[in-house]
Amino acid sequence: DMSDLSAEQKFEVARGFILQAPPGEVDEVVKDVNVLVGTDAGLQEKLADILREYNENNNSVLKSADGASVVITKAGQVAPNKYKDPSSEKVFTVDHVAREITGGEPLPADPATEELRGPTQEALDKYVKGALSGGACTVVGAGPDRLQVVVVTTKLNARNLWNGRWRSSWEVSAGGGSGEIAGKVVAQVHYYEEGNVQLNAEKEVRQALTWTDPAAFAAAVVKTVKEAEAELQTFLEDSYRSMSDTSFKALRRKMPLTQTKFQWNKLTAYSLAQELTSK
Repeated sequence: DMSDLSAEQKFEVARGFILQAPPGEVDEVVKDVNVLVGTDAGLQEKLADILREYNENNNSVLKSADGASVVITKAGQVAPNKYKDPSSEKVFTVDHVAREITGGEPLPADPATEELRGPTQEALDKYVKGALSGGACTVVGAGPDRLQVVVVTTKLNARNLWNGRWRSSWEVSAGGGSGEIAGKVVAQVHYYEEGNVQLNAEKEVRQALTWTDPAAFAAAVVKTVKEAEAELQTFLEDSYRSMSDTSFKALRRKMPLTQTKFQWNKLTAYSLAQELTSK
């Protein structure tokens, strides 16, 4: 009973629901949560902060005025509600509630990271274009000798009552010809026709990197991303193929209550007998 909770507890409940909203459904979740917790939880005053956290956690993709895809990342934040996009060499101002870009300004180049960041972005762009329909990606400097790499695509199909997101996020340490890449690939799907079924699958990877030049560094990073995403996809495909013999089979009776196998080749005779007995 929500009436037994304090305003602070109600806020934490609301925050939890919003941060777990399925792809493309966060606005509907916010509306429902407002009804659930009421006005005393102080949700509206802190809604922008919650949605900023949601957009950063899920690497929301926004469109700039010139049509470019801008991926929201924690590493890309340079000031409250301002995020850098090295590909377009701009810093964008973001309205997290409306999920819109409201302004932009030039982004000075960062010589400390650009030598490795530029080739990696170029190689990642080629991979995403060939592998993910409607996908977006970014490579952002995350500090001295560090990069954040993000790949994301979202498919929304409210007409057929399903939405999904495929996302991978990586932290790369890159100093002196050797380093490490660590991250995870996440698949989220929500199917809600006459029910509520959600899939949340992920694969974590951590491995060493070595390279001799920026091109080799970019190739090593993209190779890791590509292999991890392919492994998760293969795992999901294999799981679905085996479900009919494992999970789904466990839900069915091996024999009907009569303990007699149904003779499918005699279906017409069964139907005729049922009609005759009903008369």
